Amino acid sequence: MPRSLWLISYDISSPKRLRKMHRRCAAAGWQLQKSVFVFELTPTERHTLCHELEQLIDARYDRLLCLPFDTPPGSFHRGPSGHLLLALADPRLDGFVF
Repeated sequence: MPRSLWLISYDISSPKRLRKMHRRCAAAGWQLQKSVFVFELTPTERHTLCHELEQLIDARYDRLLCLPFDTPPGSFHRGPSGHLLLALADPRLDGFVF
């Protein structure tokens, strides 16, 4: 089954829920920022993970974002080698590594 990249981000109001969310995301994803992760997932894995993450939030106060993360033509690796290290070939982003 093909794997694709997914961007998952969250904003959690409770420290306890925040720790649970961070532990779950850090176990399977690549952290871009404190609450922003990239995952390489099959459709089944994505469905399972997003469902698990939905169970960790309180929808009244928290936010969860699960988006496909496409690597458009012109994308390349820059900086130290690592799994899923991406940078875009856009001159406005010179010096930034994603």
